[in-house]
Amino acid sequence: MSDPTASVGDMSGDKTWVQRGFIAFDTETTGVDVASERIVTAAAVVFMGGEETESREWLIKVDVDIPERATEVHGITNEISQNQGLDQREALADIRSYLVDSGFPVVCFNSQFDRAILDANLIRVGLDPLPSVPDICPYVIDKQQDKYVKGKAQRRLQPTVARYGLEISEDDWHGALADSRITGQLLLAQQARFPHLFQPDVAELADAVTAWREQQDREFNEWLARQPPRD
Repeated sequence: MSDPTASVGDMSGDKTWVQRGFIAFDTETTGVDVASERIVTAAAVVFMGGEETESREWLIKVDVDIPERATEVHGITNEISQNQGLDQREALADIRSYLVDSGFPVVCFNSQFDRAILDANLIRVGLDPLPSVPDICPYVIDKQQDKYVKGKAQRRLQPTVARYGLEISEDDWHGALADSRITGQLLLAQQARFPHLFQPDVAELADAVTAWREQQDREFNEWLARQPPRD
């Protein structure tokens, strides 16, 4: 990886942290249980000055079978993983180094999943979890700023980016690289739409995202508790 942090100090001090740089990150996995599932593919895209400057992808040789339902989502079969994948521990160590060494905030759509499953995978192979890299989640930001989106599953990545005027090829959805790239573009679109959110230091927004997520989870659980029992 090139050293993007070397360029940060040369940039004008009036630029926001978004312009100085961030990494959009995404994983595709064997399932949705963060405690037990494996990362099959991952991707990271560096954005600086509002533009993509670098990207990395990892295909991992996992130590469990990939369920057919997961393959239907991301297209990676057991054969592809075993024959073309990187050693699991080496790949996870490389992912960790890439994210940490950049010094940039990490941006994930629904980071509560991607960050947690990455940490669980790192710990499983004897590596340290990510340190307290600022955690910025466009999913949480969207829910906080636009509370009344109607329609089933309209908070997923594809309909969310469409509401911000972004497009991606139908064939590219659920690829880690494409999803990372569009997540970075989504964050830039959110900065344009809600510029006041991005003026504070990134740590302040990360703290706000954490508080918003807790509030959103609490409100969702309260809503569930009000629903009548199913027969």
